[in-house]
Amino acid sequence: MTGTTHQMVALLAALWIGTLHPVQLGPVVGALAVIMVMIGALTPDLDQPAANLWRRMLAGRAIGNIFQMFSGGHRHLTHSVIGIVGIALLLRWMIITFINPDFIPQAMALWYAYMIGYISHPIADTLTDLGVPWFWPIPIQIKIPPGSRALRVTTGSFVETILFRVGIVIAVTLILRSHWETIWMMFK
Repeated sequence: MTGTTHQMVALLAALWIGTLHPVQLGPVVGALAVIMVMIGALTPDLDQPAANLWRRMLAGRAIGNIFQMFSGGHRHLTHSVIGIVGIALLLRWMIITFINPDFIPQAMALWYAYMIGYISHPIADTLTDLGVPWFWPIPIQIKIPPGSRALRVTTGSFVETILFRVGIVIAVTLILRSHWETIWMMFK
């Protein structure tokens, strides 16, 4: 899946979770939470040297190559349960250790937003033709639906860019329409 589709899926996930567990973040933390969802949605693909972030950094491709070797390659550690738990615990430890205690509630709200984006990425990739090794290092690719590759989403295909994205826009619209007050309260 493309980065744009991953970010759309992450926004849909964040809106849906926000309606199930409403919180009042305020305008600044609310805006930062949206940004963190979008960053989290792209983070699992840092295991590719050609990732957008690496292309924008000085010596980014070299750093990306090193990270790829550390992570086991594309769709390995960063797309697995071990990777998700590891990044969650590392970031949570950093917040508790390095953030002023007065700001920990806001930092934890941003952590939740980031993790929603992060977790939405491998969930969405499970729908692709390659699937996701959820139990890495066990080399089993989980793919939904099982069976023929033709039934799953291929990066850049008509199914992804038109059908999948239109479905996401419709779902976001329905959530916003039916839960506008709840979502608006997050930013007050």
